[in-house]
Amino acid sequence: MSDQKEKPSTLASGDMSDPPHICIIGAGISGLRAADVLLQKGYKVTILEARDRIGGRICQSDKLGYTVDIGPNWIASCFLSTSLHATGDKHPIRDLAIETNTSLHHWNNKQNIFTSDGKLLPAEKSAELSTLLWDIIEEAFAYSAKNGKSIPETASLYDFIESTVKEKLPDRLEDQKLILSMSEMWGAYVGHPVTRQSLRFSWMEECCGGDETFIETTYEAILDRIAKLPREKADIRLGSRVMKVVTPTDRFSGAIKVATMKAEVVECDEIICTVPLGCLQEVKERGFYPRLPQKICDAMDNISIGRLEKVYITFPSAFWTVNQEDNFAGYTNWLSPKYAPDTNPECWPQEIWNLAAFSPENRRPTLLFYLYGDCSRHIVKLTFDRSTEERHAALDAFFRPYYSLLPNFSADDENCKPKAILSTEWQMDDLAGYGSYCNFQVGIKDADEDVKTIRHGVPERRLWFAGEHTAPFEELGTAAGAYMSGEAVALRIFDEYLAEKERY
Repeated sequence: MSDQKEKPSTLASGDMSDPPHICIIGAGISGLRAADVLLQKGYKVTILEARDRIGGRICQSDKLGYTVDIGPNWIASCFLSTSLHATGDKHPIRDLAIETNTSLHHWNNKQNIFTSDGKLLPAEKSAELSTLLWDIIEEAFAYSAKNGKSIPETASLYDFIESTVKEKLPDRLEDQKLILSMSEMWGAYVGHPVTRQSLRFSWMEECCGGDETFIETTYEAILDRIAKLPREKADIRLGSRVMKVVTPTDRFSGAIKVATMKAEVVECDEIICTVPLGCLQEVKERGFYPRLPQKICDAMDNISIGRLEKVYITFPSAFWTVNQEDNFAGYTNWLSPKYAPDTNPECWPQEIWNLAAFSPENRRPTLLFYLYGDCSRHIVKLTFDRSTEERHAALDAFFRPYYSLLPNFSADDENCKPKAILSTEWQMDDLAGYGSYCNFQVGIKDADEDVKTIRHGVPERRLWFAGEHTAPFEELGTAAGAYMSGEAVALRIFDEYLAEKERY
């Protein structure tokens, strides 16, 4: 212990007249949750947010004529959660959704699968193959968790699916091909093709396969609930983009200084950095002084960033549900389509969720496409910096070959012509780290240790990290994970002060 420290901090010693000052970079879900916990404990909190709003990736758009989330839509929980917060019937985001009367949707078990020639598979065949595929993915998670780092770094989740389906269906070559093609839907969970998903660390993606519900409205009420206390008691500074964080080399000598583009300098006792991983990868060399430990820099670079985008297409009415009501499949998948050579020569698969299946008060005549990898890059380049009319025309031309295969479509029917189209562009957003969420691709050696390294932070310099990339393993890459990471780091700071008090 340094002899420069003559007494414990004011909070640890019980003196609440001048509590420790915590600065949080980023007003996303992790930063807001950290602030909430710290404020409840009596700390002084300043939040520096580069955007002109709070929420980070949790945000909405009304460009369709009604409000939709352009960030997360889902509340996912893993197959076998070991988290304190997500065990049994407990799940922080789901619990907040219930508390705020946010409507949740459980999709029906029906799905439409179109072959690469545009033919609809029989419902029985779709159900059989889909069930088998998810069984294999669950086996992959279990295999990954059991064998861990004995699995070659170059092995992908696709490799496991391919070898396993051959064992399970040795004499059904066409069904093998179909399942392998269906497995490409995994890209919409992690933001990259299934062939790039590390088998060694597939167990760290298990949140993608558990009980999933979809928010019928938006995350607005949930965000408002998380932000309630920070809005009341924290000093939230919007439009304050951080340029430099200067920390002492130990826990006892001097204040942390945080410089912003507004020429502000905020002094604080502890700092929590909750910016997205992609942002950290960009600024890790120049944004911190002294320089971050090499181990943390390497860990940040080792983890990949997803390229997930969404396209909402809304129509005058849900033509595909006419005479079918709620029996229409919640999910539709077009496998490696060969029938759109002009707009999709790479045969990127497409998938939608049917928002017309919601409860009557939230039902919308809208199809939600999820895109990833090269396809999402293509769509972003197709639409970026173009007029509304040009974007609409380009997106409709790209997606028409798929929605035109839905029931009751007629090119001459006005109800079958898109009324509005909304596409996301997270890959062009520097404050989102030019992407979506973390994932673990083939070639990564020690993903679990990389996450632990970032999660641990540099507490000896009073520098902490939070965000979906530091979440418990079973909730990495999720809104729940971001929330839990903010809570965890706030409690670690509180425990540090309690331990300091005990030392004195």
